[in-house]
Amino acid sequence: MSRERKGTWGSPRAGGWRWTGAPAWRPGLDRLESALRAERDERENLRTQLTGAWATVALLALLPLAGLLIGTALGAGPLRVLLHTPAGLGCLLVGGLLEGAGLFWARRIVRHGEGS
Repeated sequence: MSRERKGTWGSPRAGGWRWTGAPAWRPGLDRLESALRAERDERENLRTQLTGAWATVALLALLPLAGLLIGTALGAGPLRVLLHTPAGLGCLLVGGLLEGAGLFWARRIVRHGEGS
């Protein structure tokens, strides 16, 4: 069994060569590791907090469809009005534009919160 001298390169291990001494840069690497872990934890925490905002965006995006389904269930014929009358087509166009603008705006707000 060979002896490893302190401060020299030892034998190869599964992960590569192992330094057997206590190098001067070890505390710096430890600080870097803890800083990177803290940054990763912060990103995961933020992503968890923004999950509620993404759920709200999805719910608001589906509300117009729910309105159409409720109107159809009540016998009001919202699709007939939206697709076959000039006022309905105008409302459909304006509503579609506002829906798209709202989704774009909400996505922008959440992305800004994520910092990307």
